[in-house]
Amino acid sequence: MAELLRSGGLAVSEGRYSLRLTDFDHFVFQEYGGDLGDPHIEFEHYSLDDMLRDAGRVSQILADANLQHCFEIYNDSEEKIGYIHHDWPEEPVA
Repeated sequence: MAELLRSGGLAVSEGRYSLRLTDFDHFVFQEYGGDLGDPHIEFEHYSLDDMLRDAGRVSQILADANLQHCFEIYNDSEEKIGYIHHDWPEEPVA
């Protein structure tokens, strides 16, 4: 995963069970590697517009590698303001 993200032009710092994208304020693939289960992605940003742009950039790299994923983005009021995905079931319509 680290090499994939690097090949997409991102700077990556690798830990034993995490990958941190150092191009962004706080974008971390946690619990990644080994037998810890599915990774948990944590992403925080001060600007929602920048967050949507940066999540889209990471999503495009994953999509180009045909990796199924989904990012749900929420504001401070816990309202969903973004849904970026590749090969993921569409959001249910309420």
